[in-house]
Amino acid sequence: MEAKELDVEALTDNLPKVQEFVEKHLESFDCSPKTLMQIAVSVEEIFVNIAHYAYAPGTGTARVLVEISGSLPEVSITFI
Repeated sequence: MEAKELDVEALTDNLPKVQEFVEKHLESFDCSPKTLMQIAVSVEEIFVNIAHYAYAPGTGTARVLVEISGSLPEVSITFI
């Protein structure tokens, strides 16, 4: 299993950094454009919700964990 982790301040300004991190780890797999778009939309929705609501009215850290395993492969993206 391959696992990569990113810690960023939970601010909407960091959304591009989070999306780039996830996309970078999916590049080497033959994901269809539709699948990549669906993942990108999901990542955006989850991270923006964390940025807006998790620490309101303050700010905090969001951790993004991308785990890739299996021969197909299987991808798990976890937000903490």
